Amino acid sequence: MRARWWAIAAGLVVLVIVLRATACRPKPLEVEVVTVARGLVEDAVTNSQAGTVKARLRARVGAERAGRVATIPHREGSRVRRGAAMLLLDPSTAEKQLELARRDLEAASAAAILARQQHERTAALFKSGLVPKSSLETAEAELSGAEARDQRARSAVRLAQDELSHLRVPAPFDGVVSQRMVEVGESVVPGQPVLEVVSLGRLYVSAPLDEIDIGRVREGLPARVTLDPYRGRVWQGVVTRVSPVVNDIKEQNRTLDVEVEMTPDPSAPEPKPGTSADVEIVLDRRDGVLRVPTNSIIESKSVLVVENGKAVSRNVTTGLKNWDWTEVTSGIAEGAAVITSLEKQGVKAGARVAARAAPADSSNGRRSAARTP
Repeated sequence: MRARWWAIAAGLVVLVIVLRATACRPKPLEVEVVTVARGLVEDAVTNSQAGTVKARLRARVGAERAGRVATIPHREGSRVRRGAAMLLLDPSTAEKQLELARRDLEAASAAAILARQQHERTAALFKSGLVPKSSLETAEAELSGAEARDQRARSAVRLAQDELSHLRVPAPFDGVVSQRMVEVGESVVPGQPVLEVVSLGRLYVSAPLDEIDIGRVREGLPARVTLDPYRGRVWQGVVTRVSPVVNDIKEQNRTLDVEVEMTPDPSAPEPKPGTSADVEIVLDRRDGVLRVPTNSIIESKSVLVVENGKAVSRNVTTGLKNWDWTEVTSGIAEGAAVITSLEKQGVKAGARVAARAAPADSSNGRRSAARTP
């Protein structure tokens, strides 16, 4: 009887072991993986705080004469061509002065014509000996005076025309009216800003970089620009200025300002000055190298790969890296399945795992998250 119970007990133990090894065994952890392959890896730096789109050509224009605003042909947002009238002052007084100057010129010109005719007749008579030399000298003096008055009248007309032209405020370059400081009917004085015009043809981004990147950034490096209102759209650019001074206003967050000139892209939306922007400055790039997602690297020295249903640790040597990809120079082979969901509880070397392909991720989101507004 005792042997029978021992047999039953042994059977129950075997059953428990079998159940634990089969039906009661924990399910494998589902992990996301990326297949190791060759591709492009860039070493790049990004802004530490939000950058700003700015216009290289931006001007506040004013009237050269005092007067009352008569016409403003353009509102904010209107495009203007260089030389186009942006504002006109009341021309009534200047027009009257021009009219008077023209009348004076007509009289002076008529007097000069008569004096010239009289001089010609007197010169002919003097040559024939019919008049004395004094008469010729008198005719010459009268002609000289008439011609001088004619020249003064012409100068007065030019001055009146010039005065009239200065009542017109022209656009200094092709651009867009960004601000109006006055309205029709208001009086202005010389030099007072009346309108602001911005050229959208030469835009750049001014952005701060962390001081740790100072030694690696220089003018002429290629860069990419992304704007907050246009996620997923990238503008090409080039570094045109690196500030010689570190901004130490916030001592715990010292930064260096850089400027990235944006290359115009007719197929893209037109950037607006003042828009928040991110820049990514490319320091180095290697194509056709073995690479893994940067978020799969553990402590900069290892990755977890899936082998025979288990997570296996592999030490790796890395090269160039950015937010998205890290170059691997040794320690892993092309085609290996690298685990990217390292934040999932229980994912570690030796764990039983079930792999599924990781979804494509947007690098723009990670770059933006890296900087503070």
